[in-house]
Amino acid sequence: MVTAGYGPAPSQAGDLYLPPGDGIHPVVVLIHGGFWTAMLDRSQLVPLAQDLVDRGYAVWNIDYRGLGEDGGGWPGTLEDAAAAVDTLAGLVAGHLPGGQTAADSARGRLDLDRVVAIGHSAGGQLALWLASRPGLPAGAPGSSNAGVPLAAAVSLAGVLDLRAADADELGVRFGDPTVPPPAKAPAPARPELAPTIAGLTPHGTTAALLGGRADAMPDRYARLAQSNACHRDRHLSSRDAERRSPTQSRAYVAAARERGDQVECVEVPGADHFDVIDPGHPSWQAVVRRLPDLLKTAGD
Repeated sequence: MVTAGYGPAPSQAGDLYLPPGDGIHPVVVLIHGGFWTAMLDRSQLVPLAQDLVDRGYAVWNIDYRGLGEDGGGWPGTLEDAAAAVDTLAGLVAGHLPGGQTAADSARGRLDLDRVVAIGHSAGGQLALWLASRPGLPAGAPGSSNAGVPLAAAVSLAGVLDLRAADADELGVRFGDPTVPPPAKAPAPARPELAPTIAGLTPHGTTAALLGGRADAMPDRYARLAQSNACHRDRHLSSRDAERRSPTQSRAYVAAARERGDQVECVEVPGADHFDVIDPGHPSWQAVVRRLPDLLKTAGD
């Protein structure tokens, strides 16, 4: 594993994992969740990265500036996710300032025609948004210089309807030290940011991400709404992941199919929100079983 930066901030970085030996490999971009905040980081998806590498995939496990740090929120969080994906082209070409070791490792090893983004929770929203980049209007965050288009995207128990998330004030107590974390939740990488996050999220993390409530920022919410579904994506939902995840997933899939997008919703009975990032759980295994066919279809 080698680490490369794609910007000056410490969180503008990712870890590149390569299978042993020579050869070119499809690439999985992993995008962690955590209510789009800087309290969590890419370390929570290391077990998935290791599992994917063992299966022959190259993995780019990324971080991004989140709420609670300079540049996090609108538009920095989105722009970072896009920049991290586009950095794959620099890795392959060997032109990545500050990441030459990673670039040397990646040269001739990454198949940029077969890149899939897999995101969990808030990262699931980012994964599907990334796949929509070719259709974004000029000037929108992430719309310029889409150097590495995604062949597919997978959302694991993702937050897919930001208007509904705002109405629910999703994450309103995320930084509250009196609220115990959910079962199986990974420990925060930066717990010291909890008071900052609490101060930023009186109406939840969705409003903090987009700079206001849905009624005050209709254009921003519209750009990221479930109606902006992407092409050639696959969406994984866990039936018991959260109160709204299955409902949002089904609505997303229905809207995407109406537009002719290739989309699948997989529900795993009994899985909770964090089972989907456990490499030993059937919900994660349902993802990896589908990856070869998903990428084969994308390359047709």
